[in-house]
Amino acid sequence: MRGAVVSIQVAILLAVILAIAIAVANYLYTTFYASLQFTYIAVTQAYAYPRDGGTEVKLCFAVGGSGGLKIVGVELNGHEASEVKVVVRGREAPEIKAGDVGYVKAFFPGITLTPGQMAVGRVVTLQGFSFFFTPQISNAEGGCPGE
Repeated sequence: MRGAVVSIQVAILLAVILAIAIAVANYLYTTFYASLQFTYIAVTQAYAYPRDGGTEVKLCFAVGGSGGLKIVGVELNGHEASEVKVVVRGREAPEIKAGDVGYVKAFFPGITLTPGQMAVGRVVTLQGFSFFFTPQISNAEGGCPGE
């Protein structure tokens, strides 16, 4: 009888260890898979400068992760841009993908900024992500790397 009790205890212990191992493996797999599906925009430089009747913002960006994103809006100090143009490798792009480098131009009518002011903005994507930036305010448009 004593041997049967020990065998049952060993079987229960092995079942518990196996269940924990499967749970940990599942957690690691889903975490790794989710990290491969994440796409982000790194705003490398941001400029704000006057343009007829308002302010234009130029954002230099690089896209990382995997997959693609669609930029649907740009905000500056809580105001939404009236027009947004995304340029990748010299052409307008409806969607940006991992590895892309380019810039976004957004126009804000009626907003006037002067050098020395602090402005805060964000890029909004169709997928629901927001990426914040603080532009350098000047009187002329700045350049992006590789432009």
